[in-house]
Amino acid sequence: MTDSWHEMDDAIVNCVLDKGSMTPVEIGRQLGMSTEAVTSLLGRLAQEGKITILRVALATRASAGGGD
Repeated sequence: MTDSWHEMDDAIVNCVLDKGSMTPVEIGRQLGMSTEAVTSLLGRLAQEGKITILRVALATRASAGGGD
C-alpha cells in the first residue's frame, strides 16, 4: 500500500479517536473527503480488522430513492 493510502487510513482512524463515534458524512466533512470515499475506506479498514463498524441505520425514503 502506498504512503498516501496509509496517510488516509491514519487520518480516518485518528479522526474517530479524537471525536468518538462518527458517521461517514461527518468524517468526510472533517477530512475534506467525499462520503463515498470515506465509506469505501471504512469498509476496507473493517475488513483488515483496524476498525469495527457498530451501527447501521436505514436511509430516509428520499435519500434511498423511495420518495414518491
